[in-house]
Amino acid sequence: MRPHKLNRSMVASFALALGLAGCAAAGGAGMGGGSANELLAADFTPDMQVLTLYQAVQRLRPAWLRGRGGQSPRVYVDGVMRGGLDELEALRVDQVQTAERMSPADATTRYGTDHGGGVIFIVLRR
Repeated sequence: MRPHKLNRSMVASFALALGLAGCAAAGGAGMGGGSANELLAADFTPDMQVLTLYQAVQRLRPAWLRGRGGQSPRVYVDGVMRGGLDELEALRVDQVQTAERMSPADATTRYGTDHGGGVIFIVLRR
């Protein structure tokens, strides 16, 4: 292969890699900002007029509330399993620093079949 054609090929490959990296970095931001699997304290704006984390998730990430195979997602608060979706009703949005969702497939792989509905991890403000 000629040197100038090789350089064009390398430049084109580099440009493609940069473009794909940019798409991956932007990944899946939807309503509420951040990624589709994360909510931050900044996402809970006063104009939302919600008080509980359940109401906020219902508005911003409704897919988080649907489990798989009849199982509801498990809720962990500060690393401790607390129960099901009713735990989200017990938390006010002003208490929450972050909320993150683990898919049912990943949760089953990591925690076992009793986590078939997925997991919602909550980190409270200190």
